[in-house]
This record gives sequence, C-alpha cells and structure tokens, in this order.
Amino acid sequence: GRRETQAELGCGDWEDVKHTYQSLLKQLMYNSKDRINVLTILAEENMQFSKDIVSLIEAQIYKVFICP
Repeated sequence: GRRETQAELGCGDWEDVKHTYQSLLKQLMYNSKDRINVLTILAEENMQFSKDIVSLIEAQIYKVFICP
C-alpha cells in the first residue's frame, strides 16, 4: 500500500484529522503493522483530539464486529 507522508499526517483541525483517520481505519482490513503505525503516529501528533479518535475507533469496531 501507499505510505502517507508527514505532510499528509501532520497536525490539523479536527475535520482534517477525522477524515484522514477514518479513511485509514476503514482501509485496515487485516493486521497491517505499517497501517497501524501510521494510525498511531497520526493519533500521537493529534493528542488534543484523543477522545475523538478513540470514538472513531470504537465506532469502527462496532461497525465491523457488532453490526456488520
């Protein structure tokens, strides 16, 4: 898969971070270390949105495992 650059991952407003994080999260179809690392870096660079990022992860888990 394509590797995201720091410019694509960088700090931004919540809508930019949300869009990027959700997009990357939806692409995580298997246990991909590279993809998980990118998600981790994005979360670390945007700690001010940590609660919102957790909500995105919870929503994705719900969609995939509870109500597919």
